[in-house]
Amino acid sequence: MVPTSGRQTNVIEWVNPGPDDILWVYPSEDIRWGSVVVVHEYEVAVFMRDGKVYDVLPPGRHIVTTQNIPLLTKAYNLVMGYGETPFKARVVFVSTKQFRGRFGLSTRVKLGPRTLYMTELQMYGDYWFRVVDPVLFLTQIAGSVPSLTTSAVTEFLRSYFVELFMQEISRYTAIDVYTSLRDIEVKVKSGNVYEAFKSRGLELIDVKVAGVSLPQLEKMEKEDPTYGLPLLIAIQKGDEDKVLEIIRTVESLRALGRSPGVGVLGALVALPSVMQPVAQQAQQPKEGKPVIEKLRELKKMLDEGLITQEEYERMKKELLEEFKRE
Repeated sequence: MVPTSGRQTNVIEWVNPGPDDILWVYPSEDIRWGSVVVVHEYEVAVFMRDGKVYDVLPPGRHIVTTQNIPLLTKAYNLVMGYGETPFKARVVFVSTKQFRGRFGLSTRVKLGPRTLYMTELQMYGDYWFRVVDPVLFLTQIAGSVPSLTTSAVTEFLRSYFVELFMQEISRYTAIDVYTSLRDIEVKVKSGNVYEAFKSRGLELIDVKVAGVSLPQLEKMEKEDPTYGLPLLIAIQKGDEDKVLEIIRTVESLRALGRSPGVGVLGALVALPSVMQPVAQQAQQPKEGKPVIEKLRELKKMLDEGLITQEEYERMKKELLEEFKRE
């Protein structure tokens, strides 16, 4: 109940909190002895002063005395008195029910400990949490938000969760993200993110990823279906030699006019700069290369299992026809 202009109330109560309200601060810091503090179910009332947390009142109906706010009384040598307001304090009501938070992100991240590049990651979902230690919660949160309001706290928790989630997701490769998302959710809600929430007086109850997309990698696979996925796997494993081998193979096939895809090298903008000269070199035309050299490359591709015998015979025939025309 909020005091009306010109008079004070003896009742301190959080009236009609909204379904998403995490906390509420009683608007007056003038607290009178004998005031009644009404704390509803799934709430606690916390007495603060000068940014520090002191006494906590559980659900119930409490009369403000030296007995139920002993820490604040001792800290400031308060003396029982009536008819006036002998002390100042901030009363913060904190909800202990379960809340649902929503998150979404679109950023560049390096997925996997060995991967060679950063890629674009888009993800959104929900997480559920509740306050289990109001004193720790307010102690940790009070100095991190511009004001003790539900909107400020909610925004802080969302940003905090996304930061922790990004750190955790970077431990996994893109292949893991696509194929083992449920396992990742379990590890997130029971691992480092859970412990980080716990250190702020919160329990992370559950995490659900509703959607995930890696646009750059999806484009790579779509544009060159034959070699896009092997290239993606090689990059994720940090196998630089394999990456370069696939690039050379695709470019050799392209020079022979046999590669259906056009997107592998376009996707290489995501690779480190150390590999860019190789990609640029591979893109340069191979005009004037003798047919005999092309035949040797073709045979080597067959020996290494990069093309089938049928493909080898067909391309060999085309090269020989080219040789005759020369």
